[in-house]
Amino acid sequence: MELREIVEIFRKQRNFYLGIVLLFVFTAWLWQRDQGVSYQATLLLNIGRAGVSETTDYTYDSFYRLQADERFADTVVRWLTTPRVVEDIYYESRLNPTGLDAKALGAVFSAGRLSSQMITVKYGGADPKVLEELARSAVTVLNRYTDTLNTEAREKSWFVVIGSDPVIRERHISPELALGVGLVLGLFVGFWLVLIRHYWSGKR
Repeated sequence: MELREIVEIFRKQRNFYLGIVLLFVFTAWLWQRDQGVSYQATLLLNIGRAGVSETTDYTYDSFYRLQADERFADTVVRWLTTPRVVEDIYYESRLNPTGLDAKALGAVFSAGRLSSQMITVKYGGADPKVLEELARSAVTVLNRYTDTLNTEAREKSWFVVIGSDPVIRERHISPELALGVGLVLGLFVGFWLVLIRHYWSGKR
């Protein structure tokens, strides 16, 4: 099929093509307007020490301490993807997690290590106050798990998880983005529907 023939097909079916494009754009506009309000929270965690142990050993400029902090930070990141820990955080916040299965619990928090001692945690929800409470509960529960690793409190300079107030921002898709996606999809789908419609009309 030559380009001239394709242009002629779309000229004859321009109303159909335009209707498909406008339908997708209108649907995207409705979806963007009616989307529920949700919020994104970002919590910054720092790995610190409860105290300082006196030692006469050569510390290589605290190399081993930083390495230990890095390993423990990785442990905290793993905890935040464990259903058992996440469920404890929910209970600490006085929330009921029974509606979430194990896979959903493991996906509540998205955590990553920024450096040897810094961890960023992202999570979402519909209520900013609940997000703030989850942040406080997360720090409490993580420190509780941290203490269980220090059997009989033998290590004075044991790890401690320090949390800041979460940064909470409204999360939504902008009208420009929604309309742009709707337009692109409409052009793409409309193109193929026009060709399919022309093909089947020639079969009759």
